[in-house]
Amino acid sequence: MASAVAGSGCSAFETPEVRPCSWLDRIADAATREGTENLSHTVALVDRSPSTRPSAATGAGARTPDTAGTLLAARGLAPGELEGGLLSVAAFDGTRATVDWDVDRVAITAVQGNDTLREDRRNARRECLEKRLRQVSTGEPGTGRTDVLGALASAADQLGSGDGDRRIVMVTDGLTNTGCADLRSLGFDGTAEIKATVDRCRTAGELPDLRGTEVSILGVARSARGKAPSSPQTAWLTALWTQLCEATRAATCHVAATARTHAAERDGETGTDEPEVTFPAVSERPKGRVTTITLPGSVLFATDRSELSSEARKTLDDAARRIRELDPVSVAVSGHTDSRGSAQRGRQLSLARAQAVRSALTERGITVDSARGYSDDRPNCAPEYHDGVPDYAAMACNRRVEIAVTVRG
Repeated sequence: MASAVAGSGCSAFETPEVRPCSWLDRIADAATREGTENLSHTVALVDRSPSTRPSAATGAGARTPDTAGTLLAARGLAPGELEGGLLSVAAFDGTRATVDWDVDRVAITAVQGNDTLREDRRNARRECLEKRLRQVSTGEPGTGRTDVLGALASAADQLGSGDGDRRIVMVTDGLTNTGCADLRSLGFDGTAEIKATVDRCRTAGELPDLRGTEVSILGVARSARGKAPSSPQTAWLTALWTQLCEATRAATCHVAATARTHAAERDGETGTDEPEVTFPAVSERPKGRVTTITLPGSVLFATDRSELSSEARKTLDDAARRIRELDPVSVAVSGHTDSRGSAQRGRQLSLARAQAVRSALTERGITVDSARGYSDDRPNCAPEYHDGVPDYAAMACNRRVEIAVTVRG
């Protein structure tokens, strides 16, 4: 079957002076699709929602995710790997209905000629595909939201029920803000949040059927704007999308924060507003002589652990710098957990986390007078349950370490 495809539609490469990239614009009508059901089919999905674009606040020279570069580096999307199969490319944003198939089931013919000629033609194809991917990724969003599961469902429709190998390669920051996987009310911390999200999507019927499909979701947590997540938050988001992917019954699921980057492109900005998905961040609250610096658990620690993450170093550097600026009389550190688990475990974990932060501050020249663990006795956000339903954002808010800095009156 591949030989039949290889023998058709190659004129663009035999006569490169005439629209050398026209092969990407062939429309797959019924006649074209006949006999291609058993070919391999690769779908490339590009997140074009506002969070993937630089904003006015993005600094000059900042490095932002390079969608096209990430896709071209992915397994299965090299020109030689696509030959003898079908290719579809679409951008997506907020709904399944707005997924735009810019490349629609195009049959990729096998290049002909000697080794040098084949390499030249494959390089030409790569240039065409890279140009098209950049055009697709910078297109204006159709909505002001992000729906990753909706895009995967549309890709399942595009793949159809053929017997050939099926592959979806998606580049997205994973910050979906609509539907069952809306992340705006979550704390990016804890396996219970992940399980509840997967269960909610299964109950809502929003999980596409991806049986027999190899799925790669790349660039997770790599947004082009806003504060970057901590290492534990990135790990949480990667675990969420891995479990959501596995719940679709895909043949394989590869989810990674890996992404190529390039200098911020100002012309990539869009005027479309998008509900923001924010990661819990360090905050400061002055009250009288005491300034309390709050460090969310997900900024410093992996779920249910008391060892500081590799990326906690910068956060604690900043905290120590701020403490010195305040010129303290005394510094006290307290650890806090949510109400789940046993009281004994809560006390142990909250104290261990407080002691870890105390040690880190001591290494940075800060004298800490005390370190205590309060478990869930002093919640910042309550209640944690509404009519028996857990509020995971409130729970994440309560999993924290506080540094109370007392200054001279």
